Amino acid sequence: MTRVVILSGVTGVDDPWHDFQATSHAVASCLRDIGWTCTVVTTVEASSALKQADLLIVNSGLHSPPGPDGLLDYLASRRPVLGLHAAANAFAAVPQWTRRLGVRWIEGTSMHPPIGWQRLVPAAPAPVLGGLDEVVVYDELYSNLDVLRPATVLLAHHLDGVDQPLVLAREDGTQRTIYDALGHGTESYASPSRRELLRRAARWLLGDG
Repeated sequence: MTRVVILSGVTGVDDPWHDFQATSHAVASCLRDIGWTCTVVTTVEASSALKQADLLIVNSGLHSPPGPDGLLDYLASRRPVLGLHAAANAFAAVPQWTRRLGVRWIEGTSMHPPIGWQRLVPAAPAPVLGGLDEVVVYDELYSNLDVLRPATVLLAHHLDGVDQPLVLAREDGTQRTIYDALGHGTESYASPSRRELLRRAARWLLGDG
């Protein structure tokens, strides 16, 4: 049985822009549909749940506390990590998180165009995508992120003539990590192709691909 822990920010507390409770449960619903066990916990509740997790998904934001030592233990392990959307802005005081995710939102530099409908075509064929040929989604497209470590760009958008990575996958020995900048609101997870992207990313992280 695949056990997924979704580390969720607290809506209305951790930042004013994201309904973490709603999006975390949308992510859980997407993965439960394929038979996986998903537990949504806040950072302050996470320690015991993380010990049993096969996959950690972080859906947290600017002021989400890093929680107990269970997070650091997980990050140091071989188990996979998927960071969603505002996760690039989470846990600023935890260098282990920034190093593992490999992507960071930089205040005053990073930004996003107005939210709206997007049609995203894969940057290149990749095992992670498993033949997925497009993602059509209502979402925010993060831009000018600081990509700190080499990674395979799976999806990108174009802003002012510059390619802007949106979904990046990385293998460091036995560790697999994906950052997925989509997922601002529940509208994102209403998209069948976006839901399929999430499932394929999770499967690859767990070694199925």
